[in-house]
Amino acid sequence: MKNSPLLHWYKRRKGLLFGISACIIATLLVVLGQALEREMARAEEAMFRTVVAELNAMLVYKTAEKVAQNKKQEIKNFVNHNPMEWMETTPVNYSGIEDDYAQVNAGRWFFAQTEQAIVYKVINTDMVEIDGTDKPEYLRFRVVLDYLDNNKNQQFDELEERLIGLRLQPLQHFKWFAISGNGRHYDTK
Repeated sequence: MKNSPLLHWYKRRKGLLFGISACIIATLLVVLGQALEREMARAEEAMFRTVVAELNAMLVYKTAEKVAQNKKQEIKNFVNHNPMEWMETTPVNYSGIEDDYAQVNAGRWFFAQTEQAIVYKVINTDMVEIDGTDKPEYLRFRVVLDYLDNNKNQQFDELEERLIGLRLQPLQHFKWFAISGNGRHYDTK
């Protein structure tokens, strides 16, 4: 067995086998790293969508509360306010009120008082396409009235149009590519 051709070949080609093994392992590590990065981007998008859904649910709740109290006219007082203030428990990645965008870490929500907007700072900016902004890593939203715009003037005319409630409106068009691959488009209406 000591002189078997396979053992003899193995002794001479140890370096070659080691090199091939190292290349295979390195390739697998690169593929694993890419898969982890993709899954982290998907997790970020899922967390983002969850917070947006929670905020919209809170706005529906606020609308229902005022309608039940027969105070529907007060709904318009909530426009441009910080919706996080109305939540029993804010998301763990909410940083509070901050007008200096640079002070906020990626992956955090904050309320920009001067803009009257709730803002999310994106971690995986390569997975999001944001139009119409000079700050491409920030997704900005504002609490607005949701109403039937019968005269198409993009303003709520109290006597002529029906008020539906409140909604969270994106301030710029954006597409997120992590989960769906081809991007889910969020419209500014």
